[in-house]
Amino acid sequence: MNTRKLMVITLVVVGAVAATGVVAATTQNSATTTTTTVQTDSSVDSPDPANYTRLYVDDGHQRVELKPGESDTVTASVENGESEAVELSPQLVTLPARNQPPVEQSWVSIDPADTTLDAGESREFEITVDVPNDAEIGDYRGIIGFTDETVRYPGRPPQPVHSTSVSVEVWQEPTVEINSESHIYTQLKAGGTATREISVSNTGDQAVPLSPQFNAENERRRRPSRRNTLDRSWISIDAPNEIAPGETETVEITVAPPADADRGDYRATVDLGITDPARPDDRAYWQQISLGFQLWTEPETPFETTFSVDEETTNTTLELSAHQSRSAKASQNANFDVTFVSPDGREIDAQRSRLTDSGRINLGDRRQPAQTDETYAAERSQQTFSYELSDPAAGQWSVRIMPDNTMSFEYELTRTAG
Repeated sequence: MNTRKLMVITLVVVGAVAATGVVAATTQNSATTTTTTVQTDSSVDSPDPANYTRLYVDDGHQRVELKPGESDTVTASVENGESEAVELSPQLVTLPARNQPPVEQSWVSIDPADTTLDAGESREFEITVDVPNDAEIGDYRGIIGFTDETVRYPGRPPQPVHSTSVSVEVWQEPTVEINSESHIYTQLKAGGTATREISVSNTGDQAVPLSPQFNAENERRRRPSRRNTLDRSWISIDAPNEIAPGETETVEITVAPPADADRGDYRATVDLGITDPARPDDRAYWQQISLGFQLWTEPETPFETTFSVDEETTNTTLELSAHQSRSAKASQNANFDVTFVSPDGREIDAQRSRLTDSGRINLGDRRQPAQTDETYAAERSQQTFSYELSDPAAGQWSVRIMPDNTMSFEYELTRTAG
């Protein structure tokens, strides 16, 4: 087992050399301190892993999530790969912060604090993190060094060779919750409007400001022209200035593209501008509403297709299916104007003979907030419009289909022989 772990350490050290040049390790004890520095000259030989004490630390990363006033204990195991005993003195090392504040020394206790690890022996250390009541929410980071041996890289302070990192997320129960779906997608006809309501609750004991902001930098996913951004004038937001303690308010987001808008898929983001005292200021994702819609335009001329009829055909049936996704309402009042054209050019206005409603239910899918049923989640639905053509003359026919209030449809022509 020692051989395998030693190879891992060797690979790590060589990898560091390849990235930075030369690694230099620091070996410290009660009497001396030796520092090895990483240089940027790639011509210098790689360090010899034999310069390090052969200690193997399992559980190289520890993470705990605690509220102010809470504590937790994690363990880290250290194995001595040397042929002689090694003195261990684990302690929290505080490095200069980059993006995270350091774990405070007073938060951490280690048991045992000092120990001698015999050759080949393994020992577990209990690392207890105790977060004080007045700690601020956020992510904190520290390193537990088990020996005084360190390694230094250019521009960075020495850090322990034998160590485990400790990340502490200090959090509190949020006081502001978004009750509605944060991802909105719908189908919208150019010149129409769509309004979505976002419910926001404040369970805290102080008023929470509310200042929604529209992000106009999002681009459409697909675009038939060079116009590639969502026009800010299409969006209107109606919201209160704040949410009182214990209250629930509604934010209305309305999309109203003009009739001459380019069709395609549009994306944007609305940041509700909420300040929750129980959430970190640098994490605003929870209050962002993803807004997407597929813009479509009604045609000016009908869709036309041809079909052949032979002498044995006694009836022709046309079925038109208008689909409606679970997030769209474009097909709710769909209709069609259908005209058959005979081989001699005579036009026949077809009358609908049957209307069928169908849908699909998925018991494993997430229910939409607007649904009142507690069990069934509707994935999609469709309406099927049927038109009959009796005793058609043999020859080449055509049919003209003008859709009304539907973004997409399918057609199926069936000829029945007598």
